[in-house]
Amino acid sequence: MAESKKKNWTRAILLICLAAVLNSFSQVLWKIGDMQSLKGFLILLLGLLISGAGMVFMMLSFRFGEVSILQPMMSVGFALSMVFGALFFAETITLNKLIGTALIIVGAALLNTEGKKGERE
Repeated sequence: MAESKKKNWTRAILLICLAAVLNSFSQVLWKIGDMQSLKGFLILLLGLLISGAGMVFMMLSFRFGEVSILQPMMSVGFALSMVFGALFFAETITLNKLIGTALIIVGAALLNTEGKKGERE
């Protein structure tokens, strides 16, 4: 039984991380796209589809883990958004952004340990 819980928790984490990546990347596409041209509209539409896929993966993750732990882990997407902003839009990564992102990652890691504790019970 414990092996099954561990497998489910691993699935939940992988699915929620995939959801966070897709969600963050869809935001990049929304920033790039526009309603002024067909190409811009298609980029917006692609962003919408990727965001929808992210939501599906998030919902699937909830089948394998606790919502109260998994949902806050979506905040890891803030870290990805900072990286994507720097990569795609030359946005500056400041010390405050790094500290805030580090706190988010620490919080997600703490929630992950809470989830692992639950799988041992």
